[in-house]
Amino acid sequence: MSLEIRLPKIKFCGLTRAIDISAAIESGADAIGLNFYRPSPRYVSPEAARELSEIAAGRALRVGVFVNASPAEVDAILDICPLDCVQLHGDEPPVWIDEALRLPRFQAITFIKAAAWRGQDEDVELVSEWTENPHPKLLGLLVDAFDPVQRGGTGKTARWDLLFPRHEAFRKSLVLLAGGLTSENISTAIETARPDGVDLASGIESQPGIKDPSKMQAIANVAEKFLKNPSRSH
Repeated sequence: MSLEIRLPKIKFCGLTRAIDISAAIESGADAIGLNFYRPSPRYVSPEAARELSEIAAGRALRVGVFVNASPAEVDAILDICPLDCVQLHGDEPPVWIDEALRLPRFQAITFIKAAAWRGQDEDVELVSEWTENPHPKLLGLLVDAFDPVQRGGTGKTARWDLLFPRHEAFRKSLVLLAGGLTSENISTAIETARPDGVDLASGIESQPGIKDPSKMQAIANVAEKFLKNPSRSH
């Protein structure tokens, strides 16, 4: 089975167990996230991630989450754990991708850039930097809740009301919505923000890093209904 490389509609992130990888894919996720940021409670070592990656191979987009890692550091992970996509969740500039593509292992990799969105000047500047002349290997932007310390997985909700109508800074990018999504609020979040996909970590867990199959299925059922409605527009 070959994967269509596109921005995922449903991404479940911070998976740490084989049983959760299988449950995520069976529920309908078309991407799974493996977190290589050591301070995260969902961190997985490259060796453990390799086993999880093998389960997802050909079944879901395998996304590695990195925070301010250099291309060389990510390349070292790729040498151990195969990935399809790299999610840049720190302060990386667009030139990061060009630098990475000088390394052979990145030739088959696509990218997602995470950004907080509060509609402030600094947010507009960051997003515009990535979208004014988007790199052809950039699948889209992941919009997460702002947190000055923790990088994702906080359970905080993003400002959905500031994402639709889309600010012109997003004019050339697809948007993956993250931040505090749960089965209780996801329909409201999608209807309000009108994202192209959703990304969940804490909202599908019984505890950090341990996923709840029933929550994943509930989320997937709602997301399938709302995100695959062709009448929705930006």
